[in-house]
Amino acid sequence: MTISSSGKHKSAESSRASRGVGVALALVLLLPLSAAAQEAQRRQYESMPAVPGLGTPATPNISFPEAEDEEIGKQFLLRRKLAIPQFSIAGDAQYFYNSNPRLLDGDASDDFLFVGSSTFAWNPTWIKGASVSAFARQQFFRYNSTSDLDFNSTAFGLNVGTAVKDWFNVNYGYTATRLESRPLGQSFYDEGDVSVMLSRSEKLGPRFSLPYGYTMDYFHTSPGSFNRITHGIFSGLNCAITPKLLGQFFYRFQYEDYNDVPREDRSHVLSITLTYFITDWASVRAFASWSTNKSTIDRNYDALNSGMGASLVWKF
Repeated sequence: MTISSSGKHKSAESSRASRGVGVALALVLLLPLSAAAQEAQRRQYESMPAVPGLGTPATPNISFPEAEDEEIGKQFLLRRKLAIPQFSIAGDAQYFYNSNPRLLDGDASDDFLFVGSSTFAWNPTWIKGASVSAFARQQFFRYNSTSDLDFNSTAFGLNVGTAVKDWFNVNYGYTATRLESRPLGQSFYDEGDVSVMLSRSEKLGPRFSLPYGYTMDYFHTSPGSFNRITHGIFSGLNCAITPKLLGQFFYRFQYEDYNDVPREDRSHVLSITLTYFITDWASVRAFASWSTNKSTIDRNYDALNSGMGASLVWKF
């Protein structure tokens, strides 16, 4: 029995097509399992404190403490211009070790993760008595080994902040976020976040400040099993080690109450960051963080992150 070359060609094409369908089907079946880890990884990343003014995610608004040099006297760390620019374009990149990329209880696997972010923000200066910021942000999450978790995040948001006398600051915000799976090239999670934050920063001498506050968020999501209300408290310590080197310690506790499923989560985040300002528009940093989550469903996990990052920002 003989088989023509065209028949062999069709058979090979059919085999490749079958394998392609099989891979796509496997990804579709794995996606609901991965989605929870991907969504939680993004929230874990965004709960980290960030250097203010560089367009990266931040929970508290961190103020720069004053620094003092023996030779040149008291200084402000990277003194800013009095005129506030109305627009900014920022880029951020970090590469770090992650002890538990799938955020599973007792998971022994670990990985390295690259997160790249770009942000465009408009901060109008003509609104009196309030700070307003509208932004668009694109993020890329790329894992070294667990590439099936690779995803992109696109977000648009509006934040309004105002001071209540000299007691505390109030920030209101809304952020719409979409996550897209890189292997499948399609979105798997949408989120609308209505947030309120009360914060204050106490100055402790010429080099230290103590930020602390409370946050509340309402998340309306698709799929709806992630609909939830969260309450969080945070505190930290900022130290101007030198006029260009900033040390930050940060702690956050968060309680999550899910609306449509019987689930409650309690999480803790501890982090330490050292940031060196090369100029007022460029910085590098080293960081480490530990987080733990306890849930009424099988979503208990611990995770350790440690790595380095760099940020650039252009204001105009």
